[in-house]
Amino acid sequence: MRGCWWRLAVLMGMLVFGAGKGWAQTKVVTVSLLPYGWMSQRELSVQHPDPNRVGWLISGPPGGVAWRGVGEVAVDEQGRIYVGLPIWASGSAPKSAARGTGDKLRVLVVNARRKGEVERTMDFPTRSLDRLDLRLAADGTLLVVADDKLMRLGRDGRPTAEMPLPNTQKEYEPWYLQSSTTGRTVRVRFNYKNSMLVDTQTLTVLKRCQELNDLNDLGGMTDDMELASAVETTQPTLTYGLEQEVFCEEKQRLRQFGDIDFVPSIIDSKRFLAITSKTIALRKLSGETVWTSSGPPGRVLQKEEGEDRLSRDASRVAVRVLRRVQYREPVNWDGSGAPPRAFREVQFRPSQSGGERTIEVEDSIAVWDVATGRMVGHVPVQGPLEGRNFKANSSFALSPNGRLLAVLQDGLLIVWKLE
Repeated sequence: MRGCWWRLAVLMGMLVFGAGKGWAQTKVVTVSLLPYGWMSQRELSVQHPDPNRVGWLISGPPGGVAWRGVGEVAVDEQGRIYVGLPIWASGSAPKSAARGTGDKLRVLVVNARRKGEVERTMDFPTRSLDRLDLRLAADGTLLVVADDKLMRLGRDGRPTAEMPLPNTQKEYEPWYLQSSTTGRTVRVRFNYKNSMLVDTQTLTVLKRCQELNDLNDLGGMTDDMELASAVETTQPTLTYGLEQEVFCEEKQRLRQFGDIDFVPSIIDSKRFLAITSKTIALRKLSGETVWTSSGPPGRVLQKEEGEDRLSRDASRVAVRVLRRVQYREPVNWDGSGAPPRAFREVQFRPSQSGGERTIEVEDSIAVWDVATGRMVGHVPVQGPLEGRNFKANSSFALSPNGRLLAVLQDGLLIVWKLE
């Protein structure tokens, strides 16, 4: 009960703060995902022996690579929310009747205008649970990645076009799919070396890229340009510079910005958002700053490339907000490799016994108007208890006009209307 009152107090505080700042937000839909097979982070983190390395433990499907997060979400201009849930029904994962049998990506179509009615569920069997994705193309068509292929789905939920995605990923190598700001193209990263640019209308490859090492290729992109922060010096002082690149071509260091302390989020070929832990700013590639806005008091903005969410019309941006808490190290890890016991219920050291450090955890989602720099919304997320082993794991998305914010976390889909 204390946790419920605490969350209510936080929510009321945000609403009062928002009223004082001149913005309004309304929770319009709350949908429980438990009846549809949602899997908690704890379930996804169940450990079992690695069949390829004696004495090692892994999480996720045997033989696979553990995936990140517990779902994806997208919002179309009609107010439909698309939710993608990874379903793990093999190996050591707990099973339920709602999940059925077989590993899959389950896609829910939720109508926010009809009080969260689930209009349809679609299952896409897959052999690679770490290679799942869901997003919208520029024309509003749903794009789904499952079973190592990219698909465009019609109104009936069936693929109208497909493109294979070669699975060349090795353990711990990056894999991701990223949309341009317009949604007309997506960039697919296969591993450290290989990527390609794809037209979302036709699912044809526009350009392929192979490089020796491209760890910095994680920034925002338009249809013909990328912008990213790049490490320039490491030890003893870590510094970054801003780089501009046409896909697969030579990078250009933008010297007018010097050493930077922000991560860029590209708006178009001339403007980008510069996000630091304390502020967000709209800047021009010429070096000019249009506006700067502070984050919520006592909080920290997540400063990682590719983690913010821009509305399709580029009018609003949503950024994850973190808070600092004390983390206590666990004391009873079960290293025997026994699946029923390993890494399950964990006891933590009392705060007075040491083993304590300050970490940043998920707190809320803040939304800014791109033209003016005014904060137009600040919604809470269900933060975990202090002192536990947890990570930021919500998924969130803005509607094309930035008026709806969908947040997926801890088995709940919550949709907010922003004025």
